[in-house]
Amino acid sequence: MDRIRIRVRREGTRSIRFPAIIFVVLCAVAATTSACTGSAGAAPAARDTAPAARDTAPAARDTAPAARDTARVASAAVHGCKTSVSLPKDEAPHSASVEWWYFSGHLSGTDAKGHVHTYGYEYVIFQLLGIASKPVYLGNLSVTDLARKAFKFAGEEAFYPVPKTPNRFALHAGSWTMSGASGTDTLKAAVPDYSLQLGLRTTEPAVLEGNKCGYISLASLGSSYYYSWTSLATTGTIVDHGVTLKVTGKSWMDHQWGPMNLASGGGWDWFSTQLSNGQQYMLFFIRNSKGQIVETAGTRVAHGGKDITYLTAASTREKVTGSWTSPATHIKYGSGWQITVPGGQLTLIPDLRDQEVDLVNTQGTVYWEGDVAIKGKIGSATVSGDGYTELLPPGF
Repeated sequence: MDRIRIRVRREGTRSIRFPAIIFVVLCAVAATTSACTGSAGAAPAARDTAPAARDTAPAARDTAPAARDTARVASAAVHGCKTSVSLPKDEAPHSASVEWWYFSGHLSGTDAKGHVHTYGYEYVIFQLLGIASKPVYLGNLSVTDLARKAFKFAGEEAFYPVPKTPNRFALHAGSWTMSGASGTDTLKAAVPDYSLQLGLRTTEPAVLEGNKCGYISLASLGSSYYYSWTSLATTGTIVDHGVTLKVTGKSWMDHQWGPMNLASGGGWDWFSTQLSNGQQYMLFFIRNSKGQIVETAGTRVAHGGKDITYLTAASTREKVTGSWTSPATHIKYGSGWQITVPGGQLTLIPDLRDQEVDLVNTQGTVYWEGDVAIKGKIGSATVSGDGYTELLPPGF
């Protein structure tokens, strides 16, 4: 889910969602005493948006048709909600204490010798307010190289005022950058042996997750505003061990912010799927401190984004089919899943078992975020596809 799970603690090693962030490590990163002496309160309500987000300018004239449709559909408090995600306004940063912009995708390219290279990537920037004298920005990037069977990751940090970018976002962490508006985005970042520079453009409208207001319950962890761009045509370059490859593929983007209680000890399994029948699924299973699933949410996107179905525990189930224990952190993760959805079932298999992002020493962050292959049946039709899975084990 685009998720980050920030567990605010002054001691111990409990991590948080999406990249799990340990408060005591953030204190060291921020190098401020004040960040560690006060208690961190609940995140401000998402509707208390930053002035830049409130004072929005008219949408750009060259916005893609799919994005214009979304702006019309999601531009007001609708469907009986007191507040709802409003696009393009809510593309910009808010005043919530935790917020993130998350991308993942699947890319392929051919080198000069005719060899095909296939990659998965995850790139996220977190905005953290109230823990240091300036806002904190943490970047995480991982690259899965399926040709080499290699997985590389890295993190970057920065401290600067919240950008005033009406109707869009423009962020950086170290030398990494990401910017975008209305489903058109530019990404630039690097890990050891790999750098990427990508352009993304939506082929479908944005999806308001959780319900038609774009507001999702996280059980004891609270709740957040949440929308996705689930079908982003992607082009650009990857420099692979010094060799530049032109790549194409498809990406996914999540944006989340809002009032979250991230100290409950729970965890989650989150899945994004892009299927051969043109459908996409977001599937989110939140667990309590004992590992029991206590909240289920999901969204099925069909017919080019015109048909949105919200899924619940009554129609959606997860079965973990295997496990993998990290030799670095000794954390035991699920490794293989069967997901039951209305009218069918999907089997997800990691393309590499070890896709753990271990940034404990620099950001206090550790989680499993990986490229997965999908097969299954929806109705009477066989489907295949690609996806990303994010795991935060409860109690870690």
